Amino acid sequence: MKSKSFFGAGSALFFFITVSAIAGPVPLILTSSSYNFQLAGGGGGASATLNGVPVEIFCDNFYNEIYVPSSNSANVTMLGSSPDLSETRFGGVAQTAWTTITLSDGNTSLDNTDNAFFNDPNGSTPQAGSTALARYDMVAYLVSLYNVSQGGTTSNNQIQEAIWTLMDPAAQGAVIDPSGVNADSYLEQAAGWYMTNSGNPSTMNSFLSHFEVISDPSMTFSNGLGQGGFQEQIVMTPTPEPRGTVWVVFCILLGGFVIARRSRFVNVPAMNS
Repeated sequence: MKSKSFFGAGSALFFFITVSAIAGPVPLILTSSSYNFQLAGGGGGASATLNGVPVEIFCDNFYNEIYVPSSNSANVTMLGSSPDLSETRFGGVAQTAWTTITLSDGNTSLDNTDNAFFNDPNGSTPQAGSTALARYDMVAYLVSLYNVSQGGTTSNNQIQEAIWTLMDPAAQGAVIDPSGVNADSYLEQAAGWYMTNSGNPSTMNSFLSHFEVISDPSMTFSNGLGQGGFQEQIVMTPTPEPRGTVWVVFCILLGGFVIARRSRFVNVPAMNS
């Protein structure tokens, strides 16, 4: 890979980070050896440090670039059933402002259902797939399907293309398909997953609590779309721990430490007698 290249797409094995609890931008650093998951059209993923913590990052859009190496400042947004998406690139995109998605893989009934889901202009279906929240949630799901160790396989390129198709506002035009793959099967999987689980906030939060969106604080917004800055990235943590688990574990360990010290203190007189 050239020293200055852009990449895009989705997920696999990652490190747990807690920067979501930090207000304001944090440092995002990519080194010259960062690019490690190459897909078509400059797609793939890279190693980076986010607020000093090693992570793997993958893009959610096709139209911007991130450079390797580079030193950046990033806003961090934790996904969930009701996140604040105001600092993300696509959080303000209206339901009517996405490029139309048309699936046609031969299953007419399923295609019609999914097309209505993706292109619902008013959110009239029970779980409309035309909201920014639904799009980010489905991208997170697709990111989790990547097999990073396999690199540029057809399935990984299909996942990448599905992500780029989901996060495609009409103002940006049709997504370029550098690998020439058909992403319909993964778009169908994402739609099915979302329609099955979106009505259960507990289930959604359990899954989405591993995902963070990192966005450029210098973006300007027009018609709800963040423009400029580095290519927005998705980070996924490795273990599906509910939010707050780190603090729970810390408190348990601290409590055990205090009890252990108290026990030793109480037992000292008996040992000396």
